[in-house]
Amino acid sequence: MWFTNCVAISTKCTFRYVLTLAKEAMQIDWGEADAVLDGTREHLFVFCTLLAYSCAPFAVCFHKANTEAFREGLHLAFQFFGCVPRRVIWGNAKVTVKSGAGKQAIPQETYAAFAAHYCFQMDLCNVRSGNEKGLVENLVGTIRRNTLSPVPHVASLEALNQRIAETCTQYIRTHRIANRQRSVAEMFTEDQSRLSPLPQIPYDFRKVEICRISSCSTARFQTNNYSVPVLYARREATVRASAEKVEIYVDGQIVANHKRCYKHHQSIYSLAHYLPLLERRPCSILQAQPVKQNLSGKLLSLLESTRLPAKRFIAVLKYCAENGETVFWQHRNEFMGRNSEKPKIENPINVQDVDLSLYDSFLMDGGASCRLQG
Repeated sequence: MWFTNCVAISTKCTFRYVLTLAKEAMQIDWGEADAVLDGTREHLFVFCTLLAYSCAPFAVCFHKANTEAFREGLHLAFQFFGCVPRRVIWGNAKVTVKSGAGKQAIPQETYAAFAAHYCFQMDLCNVRSGNEKGLVENLVGTIRRNTLSPVPHVASLEALNQRIAETCTQYIRTHRIANRQRSVAEMFTEDQSRLSPLPQIPYDFRKVEICRISSCSTARFQTNNYSVPVLYARREATVRASAEKVEIYVDGQIVANHKRCYKHHQSIYSLAHYLPLLERRPCSILQAQPVKQNLSGKLLSLLESTRLPAKRFIAVLKYCAENGETVFWQHRNEFMGRNSEKPKIENPINVQDVDLSLYDSFLMDGGASCRLQG
């Protein structure tokens, strides 16, 4: 009888311990989906998270499921929830695991530092054990059906992620899970009060590299060259790359910001960075790679056919760099008309008519009138 009571007490305590761990956990999983971004269909990776107790969801899309995306996804999830869970459960992805698998897995040093900063325990699932994070695996399908099907058409990846975040917020506010007495919103409020607060200083999840800017005013990061203003050529720079952006710093100040390119051996130019150089070398404007890369063939043909003077050509480039080519086409007639007008003479010179009758008579008499006068 005593043994039976001990087993019952032990089982009850174990259940309470497991329930406490569940209340403190967040599950993570990756999904895949397509979206049309600014007219181009692209394949995306969906980072999905779920607080195990309240089932409050969060998801964000990236172009790659790499180390930077994983850490940025965690950072964004903590910011969205406004708290940090004590346990984070995910699978055995290569970008997170250095060696081993499951409970014996050794995570990458970058994740160990990230976890130490936010003070959470990393729990890696056993191999082929999706049931250990079954809640979030169902979330992947839910996000795909509700926000990514049919294939969304949006202006940018930021706009798509904003739409997904709004859907998650709406779910938290209005949803009630079957067989639960309280709503998701009520349980989420409890999560926020019980879980750890956000640190005062967020973790810098970006990948950092030091490089030297080339004579062509580009900084190299993972086989690709990103432009900086020509003023900083041959200077030492710090490159900080997140999942979708590449930022370049010189002397601690940001000097360039680019969308991250995941192709190899590419050169990414910003037109504004090279305008001072193009002003000094106007004859090579149409052949310059920063111009050809940033302007459409339609606009290049227009500029070539109009044969604008160099100063007016530079004015068009500055207008496009500051406002975008789309805005230029909206004001094309006004802009090109204004720049193609002939200069007006403010103070014209009045030339008086000259009487040439004497010259005509001189021609007719062979100069006799001049000789008689002489």
